[in-house]
Amino acid sequence: MPIGRRPAVTPTGGVFVFPDTTASGAIRAGAAVALVSMAGASRIIECSATSNANAFQGFAVAAAADGGVVGVGTLRGSLVAGLLEGGGAFSAGQSLFLSLSVGEVTHTPPAAGYVLRVGEAFSATQMFLNTDIRVVRP
Repeated sequence: MPIGRRPAVTPTGGVFVFPDTTASGAIRAGAAVALVSMAGASRIIECSATSNANAFQGFAVAAAADGGVVGVGTLRGSLVAGLLEGGGAFSAGQSLFLSLSVGEVTHTPPAAGYVLRVGEAFSATQMFLNTDIRVVRP
């Protein structure tokens, strides 16, 4: 899809369960998650701009307990729910970035470190998943 085009809405598609992979700690529904290796096992964890941002995969579609299976909304263009840093509602049409708070997103890109644009707000509670822009700032 060319840059600048609005992604297609795929509200039920794009959910992926990584084989032989479980949650490391509790995962909140809508949390930004990463795929990591811990003691030789693949695990899903909540991530942030300063913690495993380079391993970001998408957003948890439901809550999962430690050791549970995690469905991840990971398909570009999917309509997903996320957790806005500090609570509140998304601002429709505005970009969203991986936040400094674990598992959450923000409308304001971090001033330093790993900057990952994760999508665009579609409504007060949903966003289009799109991770085309990644920058490492000094």
